[in-house]
Amino acid sequence: MMMNQQTVWCYQLHVSYKFLLLIVLTSGCSSTGNDASIEQLEAEMNQRIELISRSETEVNIESQSNEIYGNVLQKKVIPRFNQAKTVACLNAHFQVHDKLPENLQHGIFSSAKNYPAILRFANATNHDDSKKDIRGVSIRLSNVEGDILWGQPGIQDFIFNSYPALFVATPEQFLEFIQARQEDAKLSFFFNPFNPHLKSFWIVFKAREKHKSLFDIRYWSTVPFQLGEATDQVVKYSLIPCSDYTTKKVVSPGEHQFRGAMKKHLKQTQACFYFAVQPQVDVQTMPIEDASVIWDETVSPFQKVATIRISEQNFDTPDALKACEQSSFNPWQSLSAHKPLGKMNAVRRSVYDKAAKLRGSGFK
Repeated sequence: MMMNQQTVWCYQLHVSYKFLLLIVLTSGCSSTGNDASIEQLEAEMNQRIELISRSETEVNIESQSNEIYGNVLQKKVIPRFNQAKTVACLNAHFQVHDKLPENLQHGIFSSAKNYPAILRFANATNHDDSKKDIRGVSIRLSNVEGDILWGQPGIQDFIFNSYPALFVATPEQFLEFIQARQEDAKLSFFFNPFNPHLKSFWIVFKAREKHKSLFDIRYWSTVPFQLGEATDQVVKYSLIPCSDYTTKKVVSPGEHQFRGAMKKHLKQTQACFYFAVQPQVDVQTMPIEDASVIWDETVSPFQKVATIRISEQNFDTPDALKACEQSSFNPWQSLSAHKPLGKMNAVRRSVYDKAAKLRGSGFK
């Protein structure tokens, strides 16, 4: 029986669609490959991030559309490439727990000490707190004793996101995303049929959420670290909320609603987080080099090693927000007992440092 022209066209379209779908499902995740050196990745990332940052700064100076791109840019500070919206920086106490298991007693966890801490809360991309986004927390401990890998003596930094995995597996994939962002073609990074990143899209889709308060959500390091100077122990970190009070209803809905929620929370009681570590127990299912893999907590539960407490304070004055925006954190600002591991962590040292210096240099 002869098929009419419309039937033929539909059949061809169906075959083409199935072929395209096959390409999407079977294509490799990265066109850059995994053989690029750390130095090559750092150099290209730094160059592209500077171009993107300066370009986006120039656009937003003209609009002066919000607090970050208004007040802060008038002071000639280039906004962050990532965790761009500064919500607040708060002083805190970081109390290491007593009688920890012996395998965890390394670095800052070696004794039950109380460290002064600063926590910077941020949105990854969105300047409006009411919108879906990934949230971030950066922590800086002071009065730390021991050998520092890089940076200032006596300082230990930790960096967290509100989802337990990164949306890219490798620094090569992250470089591809930076290139797509520079070309204003982020969707092509996810859906290019010849080099798709469908898992990355799915992670971003799941990770972006609406939140009522940044004190009430959990955070993860997403990437692994060594625990101990003379051990091969590998861990990830997490911040687990432990406050007596939680925000049930959005406070002062809108662009800066998180600050309102923080202020109301701290008037009621202290904000609290447990600092926990998750030991690697299976190198196959808990890889070091794939940052997109979530380590199974049923196989290796997080173990609480410290408690962070935040008391009521005045954190949203113009001067406080300016200082917070000018702050910088680096995972390599660390004791050698907490050495960052993996290729993704390796490129962060230079990329974070260069980005901080770029922001500090301002714009013309």
